[in-house]
Amino acid sequence: MARSVIRTTIVRAAVAASLFAACLPVTSASAYTVKGMGECSKWVGGIEDRFWLLGFISGYNYANNANVGEGVNADEIYRFVTRFCRERRGDDLADAISAFIKIN
Repeated sequence: MARSVIRTTIVRAAVAASLFAACLPVTSASAYTVKGMGECSKWVGGIEDRFWLLGFISGYNYANNANVGEGVNADEIYRFVTRFCRERRGDDLADAISAFIKIN
């Protein structure tokens, strides 16, 4: 009988904790993982780098139902990233593309 009471108490506590957690507000985090490219200091502008940039923008557009870069020549994007990375060598390419997305 005592085990049954303990088990019931544990189950009730678990259910109460789950309900409490479900009521907590959800906040979005700004941390994310970027696969592939890395630091601006390693940006060389090769064909693989360029495909990565365009893929990042395409992924952003897909996820956000957006049209960032519409009407913008790919070479303009590469020049933007090159300028950004020259000025901010400690940043990464996701920062560069995020800056491009913000102004487009």
